[in-house]
Amino acid sequence: MRNQTMRVLISTGHLGTAPSSPDSFRRGMATDPDYVVADAGSSDPGPVYLGEDMQLGLFAREELELFLTASRERGIPLIIGSAGDSGSNHAVDLFVGMIKEIAEQHRIPRFKVGHFYSEVAKSFLKRRLASGAQLAGLGGFPALNEEEIDRATRIVAVAGIQPFVKLLDMGADVIIGGRCGDINFTAAPCIRAGFPEALAYHMGKMIECASLVAEPFMGKETVIGTISHDDIKITPYHPDQRCTIASVAGHSMYERENPYYEHTLGGTLDMRDCRYEQYDERTCRITGAQWLPSARLQMKIEGARKVGERYMGFVGVRDPHIVQHIEATIEWCRGSVAKRFAHERYELYFHVFGKNGVMGELEPVKEIRGHELGIVVEGLADTAELAEKLTDYAVRMFFLARIPGVKGTAGTAATTKKTMRSSPGYVWNVNHTVPIDDPLELFPVHLAEAGI
Repeated sequence: MRNQTMRVLISTGHLGTAPSSPDSFRRGMATDPDYVVADAGSSDPGPVYLGEDMQLGLFAREELELFLTASRERGIPLIIGSAGDSGSNHAVDLFVGMIKEIAEQHRIPRFKVGHFYSEVAKSFLKRRLASGAQLAGLGGFPALNEEEIDRATRIVAVAGIQPFVKLLDMGADVIIGGRCGDINFTAAPCIRAGFPEALAYHMGKMIECASLVAEPFMGKETVIGTISHDDIKITPYHPDQRCTIASVAGHSMYERENPYYEHTLGGTLDMRDCRYEQYDERTCRITGAQWLPSARLQMKIEGARKVGERYMGFVGVRDPHIVQHIEATIEWCRGSVAKRFAHERYELYFHVFGKNGVMGELEPVKEIRGHELGIVVEGLADTAELAEKLTDYAVRMFFLARIPGVKGTAGTAATTKKTMRSSPGYVWNVNHTVPIDDPLELFPVHLAEAGI
């Protein structure tokens, strides 16, 4: 007899970046959900975490401890996607290691922990190019070539549901996934249990960011998605939150170029005919999604290229003349740096907070209305020594800036005394698809034991 419903709990949309609320998590766990899931990664913070193979989420072990101890106590499978932010092989190994350490520390009875890797060998992509395959760009990227493949520090493939299903079939109690689509770690157990693909993928979309689907806004609170063969229902477990028609329908459009479609390996989730209904005071019911299978498998791949070492400095400006002529001041500083470092290769950026520091050229408000500005200066170069020197020089030039109308001899800005080393600069240079024959061919799976 097939399952009539399945309930999936999630308490974070980015594991480790801020701790999940233990109160709502325990309230949700007390209802004995069928699965606990969490997204541990994202491309949102930029390419440096993939390029440098470093972790953004500093609370990862803390949250893994909360999830593992509670889920093992009740015998509920735990699934983690995109380990360590980027889903790199190192990040997967790091998470698997933490799971084993926590299990030993808490003397958890033995269980099976599965994991899969997502890094793609450059030789594989080059072979596809040599065979005549087109590695099409996404979001305006040109088709991928060998030069850009070689320039990438690291490349990962974005998994679908298949490696999760494979590991569940192998008996995994805990799964640590490499890079994957945000909807797939929830959809996988639902589809494996026989629920409709459209509803499973849509539930993955609805709960990927946990309590962001509810109102009022609260970060890191637990929600549970319930799937049947006819609908999905989303319920928050903070007592002051509700899932409403507006909050849930709004989240369907979250981070979408087109609000009606969500693409993943193997097909597209079509949400054009979805219906959102208030099921009870705190729960929203959703129906109507359609699953459109792809004619061929196209795997999304992501890669990062290093631009250089990076230093940063900060400038505070309150002089009313400089505030009103900040663009001229920046050009004066930029020109001074260009003269001093004329024979060097570098990049220099000025982020003006109080004018367009957040949106840059997209900022619709052009007139400066504040009385002071903050400028973050970023310098990038091939070496840390050069990046530090040119950034420090650019910052100092704000203190010494002499543009038309400046009459005083005192400094025109307050600056950091010493520039600060930042993470290296990276750009996304691989944002493409590659045709594949087998949805598992880029994701080797492994199973081991943990606990005592």
